[in-house]
Amino acid sequence: MRAILIDDERPALLQLQWLLDKEPDIEVTGSYQNAAEGLQHLARERAELVFLDMEMPGMNGLETAEAIVALDEDIRVIFVTAYSSYALEAFKVNALDYVLKPIDPLRFAKTLERLRKPAARAVPAREDAPAAARPELGMLGQLCIPAPSGQQAVKWRTLKSKELFAYFLHHRGLWLAKDALLEEIWPAFDLDKALVHLHTAVYQVRRMLRETGLGATLEYSLESYRLHGDEWSVDADRFLQAATAAADGKLTDAEAAAAWELYRGHYLDKEDYPWAKPRRETLLQSYVALTLQLVSGERTAGVLEAALRRVQQACQLHPYSERLTRELLACLAAAGETEALRHSYAAFCKLIVDELGSEPSCEFRAYGRELIERLA
Repeated sequence: MRAILIDDERPALLQLQWLLDKEPDIEVTGSYQNAAEGLQHLARERAELVFLDMEMPGMNGLETAEAIVALDEDIRVIFVTAYSSYALEAFKVNALDYVLKPIDPLRFAKTLERLRKPAARAVPAREDAPAAARPELGMLGQLCIPAPSGQQAVKWRTLKSKELFAYFLHHRGLWLAKDALLEEIWPAFDLDKALVHLHTAVYQVRRMLRETGLGATLEYSLESYRLHGDEWSVDADRFLQAATAAADGKLTDAEAAAAWELYRGHYLDKEDYPWAKPRRETLLQSYVALTLQLVSGERTAGVLEAALRRVQQACQLHPYSERLTRELLACLAAAGETEALRHSYAAFCKLIVDELGSEPSCEFRAYGRELIERLA
């Protein structure tokens, strides 16, 4: 196994070199006192192992490990550290092992035993196996990641790891600066602890991507991350594309109705991430517009039962919408449902007063009273 050593302290490098020289199956091919030189070595020459100091000026160990994984995710990293005990949990999940300075030869021997165990690898699919259906990730209602057949649903180690993946998915294909991630996901943490949480969450995201086989990668370059891949789809994207096409008259009624069924809940509603609110509103307005388009067509065609069912379902998802409630009242009036019309009108007015501390618009109240009087 070829290894390189990265540590800003010369005595530490010499001790590591001395210990590894005794191992016939490990060849040290480079020894560096800064991360940049070590990364340059890995860019031109492959290595299986990197012994990496945690505390270094400039790029620290966790940042260097991210850059190493970006070069070759099969490289196995062993952290070497003298302190920062709060970060040990991050070391455990981001590296094969960690050793403390000064290095204890007996403890180091156990690390080498772990190194010699073969790394678990995914079994490649047979070339003649049928192609799997393109997986779809859910973002309408809540974040939902399809698990491979026979496996349990994804279990997130922390809620912040889940949020970080949702944020990457929200901005998929775009490079996101590390500083922006820290500010958005861990705004209440000081910088050092936020970085530890970020690198731990990044590890969890990468492990999830491997285990689920989504065909996506989390790339790292120039202090930024990017979720990259096109072997899966997202329900929110499919819905918005279809709703836009329907508004432009490019879908049949049946296709528009199928698109409407995709909207099973508001965008990441159960997670309630503040950064998701603008897109949530965009999708919601598209849903309202598509609902009104479909219900209007069904009412015109005389399919009142289907129109009423559709608008009632939409009002349950968005009970504060005057536009949807107005269409509900129109359907009830067309069906001659006088009592239901009165009840729905009164219930909406009460909801707006009780929940929002406001009142429905004058136009809505006039429209509702007109329908009620017409059926009286």
